[in-house]
Amino acid sequence: MNIYSFLSIGYDLLDKIWLSPGGNDPRRVIENLIPDEKVRILDLCCGTFTNGLSIARKNKNSLVVGLDRSEAMLREGRKKVRKEGLNNVKLLCRDATDTKLREGSFDYIIIGLVLHECDPALRERLLKEAHRLIKSNGHLIILEWEKQEKICRKIKYAPLYITEVMCTPKYFKDFYTADKNKLFSKYGFETEHCISCNYTVVMCLNKSED
Repeated sequence: MNIYSFLSIGYDLLDKIWLSPGGNDPRRVIENLIPDEKVRILDLCCGTFTNGLSIARKNKNSLVVGLDRSEAMLREGRKKVRKEGLNNVKLLCRDATDTKLREGSFDYIIIGLVLHECDPALRERLLKEAHRLIKSNGHLIILEWEKQEKICRKIKYAPLYITEVMCTPKYFKDFYTADKNKLFSKYGFETEHCISCNYTVVMCLNKSED
């Protein structure tokens, strides 16, 4: 078993501890935001394709494109796709800030648990590329960690918070506490839905016409 197989197992463990128990499962929330129609969906910085896989499984009429710069991560994603027998998936190894994909070619773009790890310059390039790729009536769906207010939740979230701060000390805390509506509006997106899911939040954003 290689390191990326272990990472895939780690993501599954993360699901069980922080994403789904005792509240909305963010992946189910994302699934419900996307209609089972002939739409094109891009899972940007998809890693091992955990987010995109659940959408492709439920929305058989859609095309789900997973894009990541790590070929090793994508190999794990392809294993999952083959195991599921899905034929509505395409995985691409490309730079998420310069995808070379056609402008306005996606109805939905998903960025899941990525932006908090980015320095401001990289985050800006990702969001500008997402804005370029989304159709005029399309949506950007963001999954991110949500700031915790209750003491019991702060305690349970603490190990993950400490890990994130140690890994990206210059960026995580600023993004974690930022006004996300204001932040995303700078890049041409308006908040339509903001759904709390235990330790995470799912934001559905419209592409501004300005």
